[in-house]
Amino acid sequence: MGQLTQSEKEIVAIFLVVGLVFVFVKVLYERMTKERLTLFNILHPIKKINAKERQFISEFLHPYHYFSTEQRRIFLERFAWFKSKKHFVFYGNIGNKEEIKAYVSASAVLLTLGMANYRFERSIKRIIVYPSDYYSRISRNHHVGEYNPRLRTLVFSAESLKDGFSIPNDNVNLGIHEVAHALMIETFRKPSFEARRFQKGLAKIKELYDSETFTTQLANSHYFRDYGKTNFVEFFAVITENFVETPLEFKQQFPYVFEIVRTMLNMDLNDMGWQAKNRF
Repeated sequence: MGQLTQSEKEIVAIFLVVGLVFVFVKVLYERMTKERLTLFNILHPIKKINAKERQFISEFLHPYHYFSTEQRRIFLERFAWFKSKKHFVFYGNIGNKEEIKAYVSASAVLLTLGMANYRFERSIKRIIVYPSDYYSRISRNHHVGEYNPRLRTLVFSAESLKDGFSIPNDNVNLGIHEVAHALMIETFRKPSFEARRFQKGLAKIKELYDSETFTTQLANSHYFRDYGKTNFVEFFAVITENFVETPLEFKQQFPYVFEIVRTMLNMDLNDMGWQAKNRF
């Protein structure tokens, strides 16, 4: 093989320089933004939360009042990421779209505040919002919310989503409910420790749910709403609503189940000394 000509050497040198510059820019970008260098991320930068948004969060998200300074910092960072990176699609006449985005983002971030993985990269690609209840062509029925794992899509009624946060202790929260479904998919067959911990907890709850003793216990209690009796998947989403909205009563009435969920999510809203994961 002959030696390179001067012009060929110059071309090789240019490629080397361009490659080195790209590596440098990639490392710098990922270190500063803490996310992968992709075209999507470049076109969708994280929008910082302003004072108005921060005030709105403190008004509708009851647990936020009890967060420590560090927990609030991590929550707001993750909230800004989710709200900026997820694709929201609105149909019909919906008033304040930014508030709707806030309800969904807060639901996703709150459930994963004790976890390192909060981005739902495997389970949530877009969020569709209708003004009120809508007709689902998949189930051929009217809904106020649903999660489609195949399309990685959350669907909400804006009206019901808002109602879920209007009463902070009625154990009915559409945002939390549907995000709980997505979290089940997000952690499925994922090799991380926290995903395996989550799935292990699900298996324990499923075993309880299928037992006659626990069925009797549920029948004698009116703490969990009846929709949880539909199937195990809905039961988990329902108890997650209770875990967020009435954690003390949950712990008192069903301490064993509460402990399983607490371990799965690595958080306890009864004890605000728990540490939010500081990985962004």
